[in-house]
Amino acid sequence: MHAKRNALREALEAGQFVVAPGCYDALSARMAEVHGFGCVYMSGLAVTASLLGRPDLELLGMAEMTRQAELIVSAVNIPVIADADTGYGGLSNVERTTRAFQQAGVAAIHLEDQASPKRCGQTSGVRLIEADAMVAKLRVAVETRGDDSLLIIGRTDAFRVDGVAEAIRRANLYAETGVDLLFVDGVSLPEDFRRVRDGVQGRLVGSIVEVNAPANTRAEDLQAMGYSVAIHPISSILATAGALDRLMAGLQKSGHTADSFEAMMSYGALNSVLGIESYHTMWNRFSVS
Repeated sequence: MHAKRNALREALEAGQFVVAPGCYDALSARMAEVHGFGCVYMSGLAVTASLLGRPDLELLGMAEMTRQAELIVSAVNIPVIADADTGYGGLSNVERTTRAFQQAGVAAIHLEDQASPKRCGQTSGVRLIEADAMVAKLRVAVETRGDDSLLIIGRTDAFRVDGVAEAIRRANLYAETGVDLLFVDGVSLPEDFRRVRDGVQGRLVGSIVEVNAPANTRAEDLQAMGYSVAIHPISSILATAGALDRLMAGLQKSGHTADSFEAMMSYGALNSVLGIESYHTMWNRFSVS
C-alpha cells in the first residue's frame, strides 16, 4: 500500500506529468490500469451517481466515500487520488476524514472551500466559506497526515463564483499551508488555465470536464502550460451512463441486445480484466484432488 501511495509523490518529485482518468468503482479503476494509466481519480460526482443514482450534492458521507476508496485501492496497483469534498464538517471532521482516507490507502485527497452542502463545481449556486476558514482546514489536514506520504491538495471553487483573480488569491493563500498541490476548479478554457498557471505559485491540478460538449482543453495543453496533474473526473461515468442509456433504450424497443452487442465488452474479455486466470492458477496449485 505504501509503495502505491509513494508512487504518486515520487512521480511528481521527478517532474513527471500525471494523467488520472476518473473512476467510481473498482472496475472503472481496473480498466484505467489495464490501459496503462499510472494513476486514477475517484470522483465524488461519479461515486454518488453510481451508488445512489443522485446528483453531486454531498449526499454521501465520509464513511461511504472512504469505503469506496478502500475498495478501489484494493483493486489496482496504481495510486488513487480521492475527492474528499469539504472534509465533511469542521476542523475535527477534517482531521477524521484525513485519517480515514490514509487508512483507505489513497495517495492523495483534495479538500475544497465550498460551504456545506457542497455541489459539483461545474454547476451554478456554489457557495464558498471564508478563505481563512479554508486555510485552517488545510493546516489541520497537513498536520494530521504527519510524515505519511499522503498528498494534500487544496482546492478552490472561487473561479465560477468570484472570478479568476479571487481564485488565484485563494490558491496562493492555500499554498502557504504546506499542501502539496493546488486545484482551481471550474476552469474550462485554455486561456483561463493559463491565467491560473501564471498566477499561482506551486504545483497545479487541472480538471478536464465534458459539460454538454467535448472538453475545451486537453491534457497535453495542461502539460505544456506547466501543470503537474490532469484529471478527467466524470468522463467514465458519462460514458457508462451513455452506454446504459443506449442499451436500455434498444432493449425496450426491440426486446433484444443484438444492436448493442458490438459496443459491449465480451464475456471473456471482462473476465480477463477481472483477473480470472490468477484464480484458476491458484486453484490448480492448491486445490486438493
